[in-house]
Amino acid sequence: MMLRPVGCHVGIYAADVEALKHWYEDVLGFRVVHQLLKTGRPPIYFLEKGDLRIELLPSKKERIGRALDEPGLSHFAFRLDDFSEAKEYLESKGVFIEGERQTTNGWRIGYFRDIEDNWIELFEILTDEIT
Repeated sequence: MMLRPVGCHVGIYAADVEALKHWYEDVLGFRVVHQLLKTGRPPIYFLEKGDLRIELLPSKKERIGRALDEPGLSHFAFRLDDFSEAKEYLESKGVFIEGERQTTNGWRIGYFRDIEDNWIELFEILTDEIT
């Protein structure tokens, strides 16, 4: 049998799931497509933008920050048609790009963090060749 995914999502545990949901809606333009409700617990939200779906889950644990290059899930990424336009938009929302650079394979990349310190990458492919 071959694995044949027909969709995927990234799950993010949040100290404040409501605040993180609002941030993804207000800053990045995600929309809630589903929520799971259970008595006595904050909801679980599924948000979507384009082909990317994010699951936001409530956590009772304190967030411990991590560096981008530590073992484990590092980040998720948005491929862009216009990096400069996205950067300008994010800055207007008070979000600033870190580690911006052009890679040796012709990609322009940079990273930013959501309000709970989860890393998100932006990238634009500046050449015709994807490597």
